[in-house]
Formats: sequence, C-alpha cells, structure tokens
Amino acid sequence: MMKKILFCITGVLMAGAMCAQTVPVSAVKNFEAQHQQASVLDPVLAQRGVTMPAPARAGSDASDYVTTQPEGVLKTYSRAGEKLTSVMGGIVDGTQNDQSMKIVFAPDGKTVWFDKIISATSTTFGWIKGEREGNKITVKEGQKAWYYKQDTVYTAYTVTRIVPNPDGSAEKYNNYKYAPGDITFSIDKDSVITLLPDENGVAAIGLTRDSNDPFLVENGYNGKWLGYGDINTVYTPYTVNLPQGPDSTVKLEDYSMTYFNEIGGPRVGRMVKCAVVDNKMYIQGASQYIPEAWLVGDIDGNKVTFTEQQAGLLDYYYTDFRGAEVVQRDSEYYYSPIEKLVFNYDPETKTLTTDNCLVVGTKSFLVAEGYMNVEFAPFADVAMKPATPVVGEAYYETMQGYVVSVYVPCLDVKGSFLDPSKLTYSLYVDGALYTFDADKYYIEHSATEVPYGYSDGYFFKPLNMNRYSVEIFSSNASTIGVKSIYRGGDTTTESDMATFTIPLTGVSEVKTSDVVKTQYYDLTGRCSDHPVQGVNIVVRTHSDGTTSTAKVVR
Repeated sequence: MMKKILFCITGVLMAGAMCAQTVPVSAVKNFEAQHQQASVLDPVLAQRGVTMPAPARAGSDASDYVTTQPEGVLKTYSRAGEKLTSVMGGIVDGTQNDQSMKIVFAPDGKTVWFDKIISATSTTFGWIKGEREGNKITVKEGQKAWYYKQDTVYTAYTVTRIVPNPDGSAEKYNNYKYAPGDITFSIDKDSVITLLPDENGVAAIGLTRDSNDPFLVENGYNGKWLGYGDINTVYTPYTVNLPQGPDSTVKLEDYSMTYFNEIGGPRVGRMVKCAVVDNKMYIQGASQYIPEAWLVGDIDGNKVTFTEQQAGLLDYYYTDFRGAEVVQRDSEYYYSPIEKLVFNYDPETKTLTTDNCLVVGTKSFLVAEGYMNVEFAPFADVAMKPATPVVGEAYYETMQGYVVSVYVPCLDVKGSFLDPSKLTYSLYVDGALYTFDADKYYIEHSATEVPYGYSDGYFFKPLNMNRYSVEIFSSNASTIGVKSIYRGGDTTTESDMATFTIPLTGVSEVKTSDVVKTQYYDLTGRCSDHPVQGVNIVVRTHSDGTTSTAKVVR
C-alpha cells in the first residue's frame, strides 16, 4: 500500500536519543493552525460565532498592553518543554521543543521583556514584562498577551499561573485551571532561563480570560483558563549561523531538484539555483518553505557531502538541513537521521544523486520537509510536450456540481522534468473549455487555466504533491476532461486530453430536503452549528450518509 510523506512540525512525532530518533513517513504538513486569528483563540467565542479583529487590527487603550518591541538588547532563544493547545474536541499535549523565543534586556539592567511567552498562541503579540533581581526574573500575573476593546466591552487574554484541575478534562477544555501568584524564572548568567515551579511544584503558565463581555461573565467563563499553556519551560540561547551563498559575482545556474515524496509514488520536483565554486556546491531553494536558504556541500572527487546546517526559521521553529534514511518497521515507513548526507557527483554533467533523504527539521527531529532519493541536475529551458494528466480518480457530487481529482505530472512524455512555473492545466466539460468564474471561485479574474500546484484549500484542495481535488460548478455534465499546457523555450505545447465519464447519478437528484445536519467551518477549521462572520465552509450531511460542501460569505 502506498505510504504518504508526513510534512508536519505540529504533529505528534517520535523523538528520543539522536541515534534512535525516527519520524513516521506519513501525514500532511499544515502550519495554518499556528497562524490562527485571535478570534478563534477562544473556543467559547468561536462556538458562538463571535469574530474579533486580529491582533494587528485590535484597538487598545490599556497602558500595560505592549505591542511594539521595547528598547534594549534583543536576544534569541530556543524553547524546550511541553505545551497545551486548544483544538476542536479539547486540549492536546505537545512540545515547545525548538520553537523560537525573543527576549529583550532593557538598558536599566533590571527589566526583561518576553515576546509571545505562551508558545502555542503565536498570534498574540503582547510583550510581557519581568523584573530581574540576581538570578531570578519575576513576571507579575495578569499582563495582557492579547487585548481588544469596542465601546465599553473588552476582552483580554492574560498571562497567569495554571495548575492541573483534578475535576476537569481535556475534552471539556478545563484539565488545567487558573492559579493566583506571580511567575518566576531563573536565569543563569544571561544564559539559560528556566520557568520555576510554584509552591505546589508545578511549573506551568497559560492564558486566562479577563473580560466584561456579558456572555463570558454570566456563564462563568471570565477568569477561567483559555486552553493554552506551557509546562516545564526552558529557554536556551540560540545563535543564528545560516550558511551563506557564493559571492554576488558568481553566476547561478538553473537546476531541477527531483525526488519522491511517497513510497511507490511518482517522481516530483521543483526548480532551484546552483553554483560550483572551487570545492563548494551551493544550492538555493532546497527547502520549499524557506526558499531563500542556502545548502552548502563539500566536493571531493565524485562525492558531495552535506553536513547538518541551519536552514532558518520556519513557523517559529528553528530548523536545519540534515540527512536521513527511510527504514521500514512492519508495514510502516520512518525517517531516521544519519550523520552526513553524501551525494554521488558527476563533474562532467554536474549532476548529484543519492539513495538517502534530505530533510528540513528541528534538533529534536520534528520534520517539516522530507525528500527521498534526491537528484539535482542542470535544467534547460526548451519546448517539451507534457505527459498526459489523469482526472476523476476521486469523484463525488455536490449540490452545485462535481468534485474530481486531477493529477498533473510535472514531466514531459519522455519523463524529463518540467519547470513548474511554466505548467498549467485546463478542464473541459462535455468537450467545452471550462471557465473558472471569478465570483464563484473568489479569485481576482475569471480564468481557463490553473497554475500547477495551485490550492485555495476549498475549491482546489491538495491530495498530495501533484494531485488535487477540483470543484466544478456545472449540472448534468457527461464528461470532464483535462489538458496540461507547458510554455518552455518560448513555445506553448499541450498534453493529450484525459477524460472522465460521470456516473449516471445526476446531481439534480440531491435535494435540500434530505439534509439532516449542517455544520459551518471557518478558515482555521473550527466547527460551529451557526455561520460565522466572513468565509464559511458549509458541510451538509444527507439522509443517505453522503455529504456536500459549499463556500459562503457572510
């Protein structure tokens, strides 16, 4: 059975001693939840459909809500410890490990400012003030990590102590509770900073509601823990030492980077920049999510060796380039780190190949990106006929039309790699070119071509690296076709047409009256029984067990 790659920093991954670390090669990367708007930080308000401004637009008349970096010396740290996060269904445990932390030491030698002090709520940006005396830093409870006021109603999320709640549960969002008392850290000669336990031996901080919102007050939510917290926190100084590219006078060459991201799947890839200077190989773009990062290797004859090196900050995590191998245990596949990643190198063709994997991950081996059997090769921009796509492997009807899967190979008919930026595809309904209407698809202009890899998460959803589900607003169609178009070498070429025949169960048979359940999802995936302000994804469950979706804006 085909196993999919897990590109996930936020997931629960296996970690231990470096020699024993492995990471499952199966899941989907999704950092969107880490960028959630402040309006959905609070599960109570989210369930009510209350939308509040994001922090960048939030108004404030509170003197203790500090939203700009204070004066002083900025130092960067790497976090370690556990964290608690509020998600749909309750509170989940996770790790802070390798997340970034910024701390400012004020000129007075006493004041210390913490940025985003609660690791799981990166959209809160209140700077939290501490006072240093000797080797201790004291943070007064109740400082605002987030604040909004409209007319006379205000809501703030404040930093406080939290302790386990023996009468609560993760499913009820109350397995911890507010505990009064200031927060203290130890500091080791301006070096390691450690959250100290309270009188009960608990070293935990979190966000607590402070609001005069009548609903929160009347229902007992005010003064309660919000569902986010950090436990046994340690901050260790982090020195940024990113690899640098070649001198600006060096000409960079276009290369293709191809690899597998599925066991048994197709070979995929993208374009990168490369340069060879003396015995150094420079590659820019090896990280999909930090494209400006440089990967630098040492050339020795017909080998190029890449040792572990910093890749950069990715969604508040410090990441490194490193090598790994895929190991199999029973029917599952795992990444396992290796000391060095060595490529075979052909000095004549300047092509690099390896049987191992290039990964971008943290020190504790949370893997953000993983690429198997990587090959770097010079790329020529010439006309090529794209390989024939595949359409319709995943198909279902909606109340507005159809959803089909589209697989567009980034290869020509001979198996050569194409420049993804020059590859698009078009759909045909009953042989007629289909137009993606701007109003229906919420795009700026109507179009007949879709860029390779385009996704909006709703009408165009990634199924994996180069397979997507596409929603079509049409009724009573018989066939859906797809062609890919490539514009290489200043020439436009088209693939052969692939066609899917729609089963004889017309969408007209789906009636609104058979809807037994309707749920609404906002842009962060939170579910509600009522529509929220803004974009809603409406999921209707029908009496026969099937579901249909629609996108509406309030």
